[in-house]
Amino acid sequence: MKRDYPLNKLAILAFALLFFFSTMLWYLANGSLNDYLKSQVLLQSEYYSGQQSHLVSADFSNNTGIATFKQLSLNNLEGLTQSHVLKIDEISAQLAKVPTQQLSSPSIQKKTTTLVHITELRLSSVNAWSELTDTGETNLVVYLNKINTQLATDYPALYPQISAKLYAKEHPELNEAIALASLEQGEIDKKIETNQAIIASKAAKKKKRLLGKATTRVKISEVIIDDLMLTMITGNKEIERKSTAKNLKNISLGSFGGENGLASNQLGGELLKQLLSELISIEETNRVKE
Repeated sequence: MKRDYPLNKLAILAFALLFFFSTMLWYLANGSLNDYLKSQVLLQSEYYSGQQSHLVSADFSNNTGIATFKQLSLNNLEGLTQSHVLKIDEISAQLAKVPTQQLSSPSIQKKTTTLVHITELRLSSVNAWSELTDTGETNLVVYLNKINTQLATDYPALYPQISAKLYAKEHPELNEAIALASLEQGEIDKKIETNQAIIASKAAKKKKRLLGKATTRVKISEVIIDDLMLTMITGNKEIERKSTAKNLKNISLGSFGGENGLASNQLGGELLKQLLSELISIEETNRVKE
């Protein structure tokens, strides 16, 4: 039986359900929703990867609560043999039966945050290519490092170790340990607090630091890859180059967002990060077996 979603919630639901998402604007008043979704997929993938991406189409069904994205691809690093590092034939996102809830935002204004729940994000026919770069790292590692750096720059409270390294690099007069301590801002307190008001205050401050100012957050219960083909190209000279393909099915990337969800702008980076980490793990396992 089809489930109808009220039109007055469409702007919130459709914008928030895709995994490469940016802050909601009043685009819907003058433009096409599907065009907006497509533009945000491209914007987020290019923002985190630093490379051009392509998407054939995006479509949100108000009857089923499913968003479908067709033929997403991400360009490879310049100078490598393959034109793409990643191609995904189709991505579908299914909204929960109760798709949204309101969270209290830890701010002076006492604003609420909309949490959007996606029960399943499914990727079908994923193709990826791994190649060595001039530095000796694979392109997958280069992409992962770029994404980690961007996430740590945008959300330092969630990536204290990486943020500390970046901070220490910008301030050579400080070592990494001091930088990390300054970012944590005394989170580890040796004193035992017994005052409930103080405990509640500290909890609110920590939540504010983690949630930030995002007014829309997203959580995903499960991310599944139906079929994954990883082609590993070894050797950086044409006469030495060879490729090995690894095909896997029904891969789970787990859940994303936990209780409070992830900032809508953050979700694209987190998903790309997890996908690349999985690809790197598969490649390393394959090398050990060889």
